[in-house]
Amino acid sequence: MTRWLIAALLFAGGGDPKSVVMSGVVSDASCGSSHLKPGNEQCVVKCLRGGASVGHPEWLPQRMVLVSRDGGSILFVANPELLEDHAGQQVTVRATPPDKKKTIRVLALIPETGR
Repeated sequence: MTRWLIAALLFAGGGDPKSVVMSGVVSDASCGSSHLKPGNEQCVVKCLRGGASVGHPEWLPQRMVLVSRDGGSILFVANPELLEDHAGQQVTVRATPPDKKKTIRVLALIPETGR
């Protein structure tokens, strides 16, 4: 959370910031920070679409979240379609600052350097 707040302050420039840059792991609201380790990508995919596809119709589809790498902050993603191919992965995004409901709108996915 501290990293995101620092990023928000850096981009604020004294006025109301239009966007911030933040990094985190794409997860689902149910599992949140438990998906920080590599290898949990398929669990995130299943949780996002719901359990009907794996024989558990009682499991409802979960909202997409962005979890800080340390697991200390979880933000809801208002437009998950931009990150659906990155479930369970570390991403860096340009997004609107978190609102009072801890929701962000992803404006752009920033490519990781060195890949």
